Amino acid sequence: MSKRTAITWFLALALLAAGGAFAEGLPKGPGVELVYAKCQTCHDLQYLYDSQGITEKQWAAVLGDMKEYGLEVTPEEEKKILHYLGTYMGPNPPPAAPAEASAPKAEKLDGAKLYAQNCAGCHQAQGQGVPGAFPPLAGNPELFNDDYPVLVVLFGLQGPIEVKGQKINSAMPPFGHLSDAEIAAIVNDVRKAWGNDELTPKGLKPLTPEGVAELRKKALTPAQVHEQRK
Repeated sequence: MSKRTAITWFLALALLAAGGAFAEGLPKGPGVELVYAKCQTCHDLQYLYDSQGITEKQWAAVLGDMKEYGLEVTPEEEKKILHYLGTYMGPNPPPAAPAEASAPKAEKLDGAKLYAQNCAGCHQAQGQGVPGAFPPLAGNPELFNDDYPVLVVLFGLQGPIEVKGQKINSAMPPFGHLSDAEIAAIVNDVRKAWGNDELTPKGLKPLTPEGVAELRKKALTPAQVHEQRK
C-alpha cells in the first residue's frame, strides 16, 4: 500500500470514528470541483470550513503540508485550488453565486471524465481499486444492486465489505455535492466500463437524474448505506 493510500485509509476511518459529519455545499466558483475531488479524498471537508478566512498564502502552506502527506496535484491543479481557496474561502469571499436555472442532462455529460475527476484517485483509472483500501469497480456485481451504488455516491459508506474476495474496512466520503445528472452519468458509465456491461441484468434501464433526485431525499448516513448492502 502506498503512503498516500495508507494515510487516506487511516484519516477516513479516524474521521468517521470521531463522528464528524462530512460537509457539503462549498461555495460555487471556478475550481470547486477540483477541491472536492482532491481534498475530500483524504479528510472531511469540515476542515476547510474550520480554516475559512485565511489568506491564499496561508492556504498555500496548508496545501504544502497536504502534499507532504501524499496529496498528488499538478502545478496547474495546485494553481486552480489555491485560487479557489484564496477567493471563496479567503478573508473576503464574493457574494454567493445565484442558483443555475437548469441542470445539464445526464446523457450530455461525459461520465468517464467525471469518473476520472472524482473517483479514479481511489478506485483507479481502470476501476481496479487498491487491495485492502478501496474496492474494485471493474467486475463488481454490487454496481447492479438496486439503488445501492447511487446511495454510496450520494451519502458515502462506512463499514466492512467484501468485493471479489477482497475484505475491506475503509470509508468513502459522500459526493452529494455532484448534481443528479453528474451522478447518473458516472454510475451509467461505470456500469458499462471495464467489461461491466457483461454483468448488466437484462432490461436494466439507464439511471436518470430524476431517479437520483428521488434517492437523494433519503438523507442516509454512511453507516445506514452500509445496511443497504446485500
